[in-house]
Amino acid sequence: MKSITCKLFMMLMGVVTFLVVGCEPAQKSQDKAVLEYKAKAPKEYNYAPTVFSKDTTELWLAEGSTASDTVLILGDGGPKNLLDYEFNGKIAMAYLPNFKNYYNVNLHQATTFNRDIFNWKYEFTLDMAKKETENTVEMMHRAIKYFKDRGKYVIVAGHSYSAFVIPNYIANYPSLADKYIITGGRFKADSLQTVYQKKDINTIFLEGGKEIRIPDENRPPNPNRPKKYFKIRTAKNFLKAALGDYDYTRLLKDKDLSNITFFYGNKDRNVGVPSTYELDFLASKNVQVIEADSDHYGIWRTMIERIESGEVSL
Repeated sequence: MKSITCKLFMMLMGVVTFLVVGCEPAQKSQDKAVLEYKAKAPKEYNYAPTVFSKDTTELWLAEGSTASDTVLILGDGGPKNLLDYEFNGKIAMAYLPNFKNYYNVNLHQATTFNRDIFNWKYEFTLDMAKKETENTVEMMHRAIKYFKDRGKYVIVAGHSYSAFVIPNYIANYPSLADKYIITGGRFKADSLQTVYQKKDINTIFLEGGKEIRIPDENRPPNPNRPKKYFKIRTAKNFLKAALGDYDYTRLLKDKDLSNITFFYGNKDRNVGVPSTYELDFLASKNVQVIEADSDHYGIWRTMIERIESGEVSL
């Protein structure tokens, strides 16, 4: 573990240096679209729509050599309004033993590409959330296709929120990537957690990750929180519900999932521990399933160790 920590520190310092000297906003066309929408729309509007650019490369921030044969597409947790890479360069996959040999693509979500989403004014509904999750899945599809069309070997890795985006992509598009690494997700989200998300209530699981901790629905909002906090929280709850609404064990029953490695934490209180039903489904689909003795945020350590040891092949 000490060697991993040391290597990671050096790698992260290099990533941060890159960010300081060479990173520019990627979503130029979207920023322009937001400004144009505000100029043409009435004084009061909800939020500017997400607009895809003809330049697919605006959908991500990247580092490394484009000449690399292998592309690593990384999906953040969240949903977020700023990519981890854009914020401070601290991305767990930087710990991979061959990280410097890959062309590393930090893929936008709809909410990091179109930050006006979190600035909604009137309301944010489940229907809006479903549209924006569809946009996020479309971004993943476009990124994978872009690099496969150029003859690259493509690995897609997604944690938490993106761990739900990946099965949604596989359910709705031809699965083009060569390898998928999913951490901290579910293939059949806890239905009670999704119910609460639709009520705009965030929840966690009890210790052991099997049962939801029932929240107090009558608890008044914290008066010390700014209005912006609650607007972001509402959008996030609905966005998570939009992905958690689907039973991927049903949607993927006829799909080849043998190129997926699925890591889960046996103490995950964020999305819960996968049920026996889910694990049996994954085993039936020849998914490599690895249990990490960790919470939601420590799964990456097991992932790195198993890849370093050769147990998980990229």
